[in-house]
Amino acid sequence: MAFGAIFIIAIVAMMLVRPLAMSFLSWHRTAGLLEERRAEVNVLEQRHDLLREQVEYFRTSAFVAEQARTYGMTAPGETAFVIRELVHPESAAEYAISRLRNATVDDPVALAAG
Repeated sequence: MAFGAIFIIAIVAMMLVRPLAMSFLSWHRTAGLLEERRAEVNVLEQRHDLLREQVEYFRTSAFVAEQARTYGMTAPGETAFVIRELVHPESAAEYAISRLRNATVDDPVALAAG
């Protein structure tokens, strides 16, 4: 009889302990996910603030002037200068050699003399 009572008490205890343990594990997992989501929200809020600052800057006259200069526009009273080629010296030598090769092949006088 004592063995049967202990067995029944053990079964009832297991039936109570298992759901409690599973609930605790589920709560712990949910708490971890909640912390992850809060961290993501924090990162997204920081990005949102940065983008808002960029939009405010894009609406300023300084940004408009900066973009206008990239398209070659000048402010009133300024003189625009155009630099035709700005080439690195090594690139210039390669360019000159390729021009000479093309001139030799394309020039009928050079072909006739060769």
